[in-house]
Formats: sequence, C-alpha cells, structure tokens
Amino acid sequence: MPSRDYLIRQIEEMGVFLALLLHRILKLKEENQQEQIGSVVREALVQELKLDIDQVIVLENDDFLSVIKEHLQSEDQLEKLADILKILGQDIGLSFTVTKAAYLQKSLFLFTHLQETSINFSFERQTKIRELQELLRINGLTE
Repeated sequence: MPSRDYLIRQIEEMGVFLALLLHRILKLKEENQQEQIGSVVREALVQELKLDIDQVIVLENDDFLSVIKEHLQSEDQLEKLADILKILGQDIGLSFTVTKAAYLQKSLFLFTHLQETSINFSFERQTKIRELQELLRINGLTE
C-alpha cells in the first residue's frame, strides 16, 4: 500500500508541475514575452522530467507517445502537455519554423489521441483539435 500512495503522490505532483508551467507560460504570453516561453518550457521539462522536448517532437507519433508516456501517466497530464505545445507553436504565422510546426502537429496528435482513447468526450478538446487543424491547414502543413 505505501508504494501505491507514493505513485499517486508522484502523479499528483506532476500534475501540479504541469499546471504551474502552463500558468507561467500564459503569464509570459500575457506580458508579451513570447520569445522567453520556449526557453522556459525547455528548461522546466529538462529539469523536472529530464526530457528534451525539441528532440522528442521530431519522433514519429508512436515513438513520441511512448516517450511521453514514460514521463506522464494521466490523461490530464497529457492534455496539459498538449496545451503547452499548442502555445509554443501558436504564433507560427508570425515566424514560421519547423520546430513550431512540430509543436502544433504533436499537440494535435495528443489531443486527437486523448479524444479517441478517453472514456470522456470533451467539447473543449474537440474545439482545440479544430483550431489546430485550421492553423496547420492555413500554414500549408496539412492537406
């Protein structure tokens, strides 16, 4: 039983970490400090998870999901990461980079994966999927 309590506590702590990171990103965005968002995310993920997000986003979707699930176990955690990736790539129209495109594609992949595998349907998630599909289409990244 103590090991189960430890695992639950670890999962909860990871959820708190991601929520705080997301909050920090949104605050930076609100303060028009977009150029700092990427470095804040990269540093936080390396420090907390030992995960280099820029190396992981270039993987094929199945490999990407496998690596991410080694670090994040719950749907909520995966959804928060998808939100973070969405924010990282959102200004792709202003300054296109391959990395921003990969952020958006992996965000879409995670949201779609969650929508298809979750027992709970989410209208909010569905809206984010449509937004990402449109953003990718506008930038010529999908058919």
